[in-house]
Amino acid sequence: MVEASGVIARVRSARQLTMNALADVSGIPVSTISRIESGKVEPTWSMMSRLAAAAGFRLEPALTETTTDEPLAGVLRRLDEADPRERERIIRRFPAVARLAQVSRRPGARRVALPVPLGEVIPTLASQGQLPIVSSLEAFLRDASQMRSFTPVIYVNDPVAVDVFVDATPTSPTIMFLLPTTDNVRFWSGDFGGVTMTSREWALLDSLASPGRQPDATMYLLDELMMEPVP
Repeated sequence: MVEASGVIARVRSARQLTMNALADVSGIPVSTISRIESGKVEPTWSMMSRLAAAAGFRLEPALTETTTDEPLAGVLRRLDEADPRERERIIRRFPAVARLAQVSRRPGARRVALPVPLGEVIPTLASQGQLPIVSSLEAFLRDASQMRSFTPVIYVNDPVAVDVFVDATPTSPTIMFLLPTTDNVRFWSGDFGGVTMTSREWALLDSLASPGRQPDATMYLLDELMMEPVP
């Protein structure tokens, strides 16, 4: 197996992460990561697995991509523990973290055509027992009555079982992503005006992780999130 320093260097190179960004998503001090990469510290398998998982990899006999939402959860855990100054620094790294868990590459992701107004989607999915959770710009703005995203993101119990929408085609004028709800999503979600939504932080990460023009259209909201009072 490749030595530890080489594995971590490959992880960072593959994800275009600085040591500081990897520290943010993993919760492992940047000084420790630096010492691992320089060969001054031989990390445990547990620490190596944690670093790899934080960047969206699984450590086996070979390094394997996982494309889970764990990188998002990792940076939000770090954000919860951060002081105001560190919080701003971490939020600035959201675009890099979002690239580690792109919406379209997550397990079970489904692109569907959206032929009805977004406000009708939530009750339709709820009527099927899908327990929808709204994310992306709609959740960030706390308004699911209309579409604010280029591609809205909604978490459901089982995207495959949703039979009221058809899979999107290249000619579909409006597209929505259905993603399977994970334990991480449930943890960072709550009820807002009778609609279950992800936290604003998670919603912003999902928006930055969406395809097309949405990440660029979302960048200006980083400053708004940084000015938000810490709970």
